[in-house]
Amino acid sequence: MAKQGKTIQFRSLVASSVFILFAFSGFSQVNFDGLWGGKITSNGLEVEVNFKVESEAKRVLLSVPLQKVNDQVGSGLEIKGDSIFFDYSNFNASYQGVYNSVTKEIRGEWTQGLSTSLNLKRIKKKSTIVRSQVVEPPFSYTYENLKFHNEEANIDLAATLTIPEGEGPFPLAVLVSGSGPQDRNSEILDHKPFLVIADHLSSNGIAVLRYDDRGVKNSGGIFSESTSADFATDAAAAINYARSLTNIDSTKIGIIGHSEGGLIAPRVAAYYNNLDFIVSIAGPAVPITELMTIQNKLIFEKSGMSEEGLDIIESRLPGIYNIVNQDKEPKELFDTLIGHVKSFYEALPENDQKLLGASSTAYYTAISRTFFSPWFRYFLAYDPGPTWQKVTCPVLALNGSEDIQVSAKENLSAIKRNLEIAGNTNHKEVELKGFNHLMQQCKVCSINEYALIETTFDPSVLELITEFIQGI
Repeated sequence: MAKQGKTIQFRSLVASSVFILFAFSGFSQVNFDGLWGGKITSNGLEVEVNFKVESEAKRVLLSVPLQKVNDQVGSGLEIKGDSIFFDYSNFNASYQGVYNSVTKEIRGEWTQGLSTSLNLKRIKKKSTIVRSQVVEPPFSYTYENLKFHNEEANIDLAATLTIPEGEGPFPLAVLVSGSGPQDRNSEILDHKPFLVIADHLSSNGIAVLRYDDRGVKNSGGIFSESTSADFATDAAAAINYARSLTNIDSTKIGIIGHSEGGLIAPRVAAYYNNLDFIVSIAGPAVPITELMTIQNKLIFEKSGMSEEGLDIIESRLPGIYNIVNQDKEPKELFDTLIGHVKSFYEALPENDQKLLGASSTAYYTAISRTFFSPWFRYFLAYDPGPTWQKVTCPVLALNGSEDIQVSAKENLSAIKRNLEIAGNTNHKEVELKGFNHLMQQCKVCSINEYALIETTFDPSVLELITEFIQGI
């Protein structure tokens, strides 16, 4: 889910194996000092890297804007004639290249486990991440930073309220974020989707309340001890606060939930408030064990896993999840779980194993921290279907056809089926062709691509949401 999306790990920058030996030449010394830039191709994506050579200090500073790596100090700088070598021992990487006086570039290779071609040219300034939807004043609406109280949890949540110009009353949308600790902008990889959504809606006559998750920034509570059920109480408290505002239309207050937020919205509608609308963006509706199995299969398919490996994921992961779903303490499940995880890992072809971890023990260690957290155990055991069957307010459900975290086909059909069981006659399910989990038009459509796309939240999707709320 959205918040499971991660910055590309540095180890994944190398995608192919190329082996070239460079012989240091006896040509006149080249002045390598200064800033150099190039691109490493990884899984079909181009990642920009910058190097600042400081020969007198005998070091090279590495910056990777995509990964928020800035001036990482390298060591072992060697310059001989037109050849250069340096390394980064803390992550087992090195670069060697030869300056080409005709093309005025360093032609070389980056080695980090595997090797890939990396040619560098002089640049005047370091690369930056470009975002096409930058929200800056002046605004055509008013905004207020505030706090509202969750009585059930006895915590205060820090929020921003944006209200359109005019007398009102205005419809209002509460924005509810996906999994992982999120601030009120739902910031991920330098994208701020909730800020973009709030700016668009409040510029078009719709008030928006968005808040920092509990335990994040200025909000009270402890995030690591909380579950989706706890987060639903926070969203319900936001709705209660919204209903207390005088310039808001009390008949048009709802939730826009992304990913896990699309799971929380129907909980609020069913168990806390009779919401006036729900917009589910990449929200899950199938049992979460099924969701996670599909998610893993799609993600590893994008990573190049073999058909045999994908079949093993599909057949064995549900059994592992069922162990975690037992109503027992983690220490009681440890031996059984680690046995199944090792068996699962060792059943995979060797190349597929490397996609999960260096060893079955390393893989288990990595996942056990997540598997035994209160949030994951609650989430994994949850089936959103029965809750959706209690939702009678208008619903707009949006999923991207290329979403590999919450697949469109299975989840949209489940939302539709369950709303029909509820007797809900005002719902619309839309599969957005070519869109990923973050509502971006994508090309490779992997998680790694999120950060490379300039658009934060596609304008056409903003229009769909706006038209839906305005039409209620």
